[in-house]
Amino acid sequence: MSTLGWILFGKAEADAVQTLIGSLSESEARDELGLGAIRDGFSDLLFPGTSTVQTRLRYFIFLPHIFRSLDLKSRDRRKRLRDGEVALMERLKSLPKTADTTNLIGAEAGARLKRMPSAVYWSGLGAWGIRTAGLERAGIGEVLDRMAEGEKCWEEPPAVADDDQYGFTLTSDEAAWIKDRCSMIEKRATLLSFLMSHAGRARHIETLDGVARLDLPIQMRRQVEHAVAFSTTMHGASLLYNLMLAEHFHHEKRDHYAAELQTWRRQPISGLATSANSLVAPLMEQGSIAFRPNDRTSAFVNQWIAVMRDPDSKQARRLIADREVQTKGKSRARLLFIPEDYRWNGQSGAARLDFRWTRARQYLQDLAAAQ
Repeated sequence: MSTLGWILFGKAEADAVQTLIGSLSESEARDELGLGAIRDGFSDLLFPGTSTVQTRLRYFIFLPHIFRSLDLKSRDRRKRLRDGEVALMERLKSLPKTADTTNLIGAEAGARLKRMPSAVYWSGLGAWGIRTAGLERAGIGEVLDRMAEGEKCWEEPPAVADDDQYGFTLTSDEAAWIKDRCSMIEKRATLLSFLMSHAGRARHIETLDGVARLDLPIQMRRQVEHAVAFSTTMHGASLLYNLMLAEHFHHEKRDHYAAELQTWRRQPISGLATSANSLVAPLMEQGSIAFRPNDRTSAFVNQWIAVMRDPDSKQARRLIADREVQTKGKSRARLLFIPEDYRWNGQSGAARLDFRWTRARQYLQDLAAAQ
């Protein structure tokens, strides 16, 4: 059992810790082989401001309205914010069945919800420039305090009527406003903004591989091709890890992973997969994302590339076993658990990395459905 502790210096630090703890609960945060920094780097490069626990695009409209309508004279501004978010939940839940309320955050928990939409979307509200310049990385508490002092902290979104019946269906004005906010994130064109401007066509693409086949600007095409190459290359390592777990725990999915690994082995591997540096080159060139190459991770990727043509060899298996220990330590490495003492659920990060494409695609669908 691991624990996380910190020294609390102030509100900004508390907000940062809460954001970190929230991110660790996301499904894509499971990092079995220590690839999280590269995964998150590509995710932030391609789809900045998104998160796997976000759900619908119209929250980027609802939330600034809630903040702008708060009673800032109240001593407990945090409670006022929470009350406003609960009121939004209840209003959306009360809409007719014809309204689109799919993936409403807090649909079941309601006022008992622990992680509110403002926390889920906070980073994105800053990245997309919905908070005013200079407050992109400010915490919720700091923004509430600065609002109370009379500072302008939010760009003004299109109005939402009190009797609004749209649910999560955007209006055409809202869609245009969001596209404008995302047109130059951190003063650079992004794949996200490009796809938003082509949402009608892009929403039908199912995978990031399909995005790579679009007529993209040269730099974006290079970024997507590198992301797809990294995802494809390292998927084999993830499949081998799951096969080894299935064997270790005598799990019924052993044959499934053996077949998946052989299927992966037969597919062509991108010519970019010659070294870790060649795969992640666009990340190392981009100063606006929080990516720092890790020597041990780079070494693991290079070693995997060297053995991946024979993914079920002794060398490949030893590499995976050693990497799990290196990443987690002996006490948490599943391959060292006593099989009789642990019940494995049959899946530990076996899916291909998609760098939040699933969330971005939902947002493109929301834009294309705007009325």
